[in-house]
Amino acid sequence: MGKVRKVKTRTPSGVETSADLMHALDAEAAGEAEACGPIEAICVHLQRPDVEDKLNGLHSFAVLALRKEKVREICGSELARIAAPLLCDKEGAIRNAAAGAFRNLSVFGTEVCDFLVENDILTALLALIRGYDLTKNGFENELHADTYLQAIHLLRNLCESSPTATEAFNQANFLPILLLGFDYRKFGLEVAISVAQLVLVVSENNSSSWNVLASSTILQELLGVPAESHAQLYLNALAAGILCNVPACSAAHTREILNSLDKLLSIDPHAQVLSCKNEIQNAKSKDEAPVLEISMETEEMTESQSANQSKPNQCDADVALKNLEHLLDAQRLVAEIITNLGSSDDQSNWDSDSNQSETESVADYEMEDEATDSGTGGLPVNFLETIKQNKVIEKLWQKAQPLDPALEKLVSQQESIKEKVSKMRVSYLICLQNLCNVLPAEDLGGYSDIYNMWMNLGQQAFKGTEDLTVMEAITSLMRSSLSLLKARKDLFGQMTENDLNMIIEGARKCADLNIRVNWNRMLGTLGSLLSEPLVKVITLYILTWCAEEDDLWALSEGLDALMDIFAVEDWPQIIAELEMCDRVQSLEVLFKSKLRQQRRELKERRATIYTVKTNFARFVSYLNKNCKQ
Repeated sequence: MGKVRKVKTRTPSGVETSADLMHALDAEAAGEAEACGPIEAICVHLQRPDVEDKLNGLHSFAVLALRKEKVREICGSELARIAAPLLCDKEGAIRNAAAGAFRNLSVFGTEVCDFLVENDILTALLALIRGYDLTKNGFENELHADTYLQAIHLLRNLCESSPTATEAFNQANFLPILLLGFDYRKFGLEVAISVAQLVLVVSENNSSSWNVLASSTILQELLGVPAESHAQLYLNALAAGILCNVPACSAAHTREILNSLDKLLSIDPHAQVLSCKNEIQNAKSKDEAPVLEISMETEEMTESQSANQSKPNQCDADVALKNLEHLLDAQRLVAEIITNLGSSDDQSNWDSDSNQSETESVADYEMEDEATDSGTGGLPVNFLETIKQNKVIEKLWQKAQPLDPALEKLVSQQESIKEKVSKMRVSYLICLQNLCNVLPAEDLGGYSDIYNMWMNLGQQAFKGTEDLTVMEAITSLMRSSLSLLKARKDLFGQMTENDLNMIIEGARKCADLNIRVNWNRMLGTLGSLLSEPLVKVITLYILTWCAEEDDLWALSEGLDALMDIFAVEDWPQIIAELEMCDRVQSLEVLFKSKLRQQRRELKERRATIYTVKTNFARFVSYLNKNCKQ
């Protein structure tokens, strides 16, 4: 939860770059670099004794690390091994440049982070961070502070991707001293936020950190601090997220956590995007890798001169965009916190190595879907009361809405904002889906509101979206909300065959596996709500689709949807007209064949698939009896 990976480029301007490095880069661009490419040239510079040579090499490394197509080449070279010790160099500027370069490289995912850990970057990185004494009153200077910031970001990326890095963090016992970094009045909000992001990552499913966090008071104090900016709101949300990661704190402070997030839930992100219209229009996309400008000037430039090279009014625009990014990140985190607080831990685990009988612990196919159960599971009373009191469901629904076309066009001009808006919306859709699974209908606004939500989401889905992540979240929420509506057949009395065919056509054309499964499971649920002619249309489609499905899990979900249709009604006329006895026997043979082929690939879906196997065998037997009658 709350893993925030932010790509930040560090490309200092006005840095002198030597002629041979310039030649290597130019030669590569012209397709002539055979003997010495840019990476080899950078390695040469990093091993020279001169400080300027090392800085030139590190700044070039930072730029090269931004180019995705160069990542594999970098990981195949000696560059990381050569550059790692420079994180502990005696020169502050070199430490800063090395931390920034590695941070740029670390944003490219698990494989890259594993590579960095394997090349022992952690030894130098942890030594660099250990050299900071947060008991003192702030940092020595801006360069000192920025180096710490880059190092914390780098360590967060590594811990997020590599269990080895998290274990090294635990062994270093950094957490108690890191908590001092939450003091934003002393260290500034950017440092406090970065430290909080790191702690959020390392506290997730890491019991080694929980005692320290539970005994600290800084997190609870932050919940009660009145926030005067979006950055402070984000810091408060991060503190809430960390508390939520610690089971004892989550249980003890549920009401305080939710109340502290209410202000964020009340802010309209769409209005905030609109207020940043000019900044978004004028901002250069942060995802665009900068071009390495080779400067042959020898005039030295002071730190302040280098820092002040930004364009006029650029500072104000950057601040406005940064505030908006903090707000969007904070509001996304709010949804993830509510999702975690509202999740039930009562689910049984399936041991993939056990010899558990395939007939044990499986539900009969005639039983009602568990999703229709109106119980609230093990949710604490204070969670339910605060959800109602703060009108959380209404606020979540408002933030799950798409941008209007004008705002969407505006946001598309700034890639980083577009991505954050999309992630925020997905988080709110997932949060609502989770609450649909654990709350009774009356606590979600009643059946009419749930039906209206399902219809509204359907309209959004059929408008189409290129973002598959958003579409999956929409259809997942539709599926969960539809399960709640099984008790209200009357709400679907107006559905026509044309309406049904729209859903079937959407499912038939869908190339994404998860989205296709969601559509087909919804059709199974609708099969228990509609009239016989429409049920026949659904049954015929599911029978045909299952016979053509290649993926075992998707097939098992389709068979489960088929059983849903006959869980309440027998539909003997449909069974006869569609010759279902022969069809389901063929499907059972197909299912067993795919299970034999894909048995070793089941992983976490093993329990679900074996449950369907057992229940479908009963279903086939049940149909055969009906056919004889």
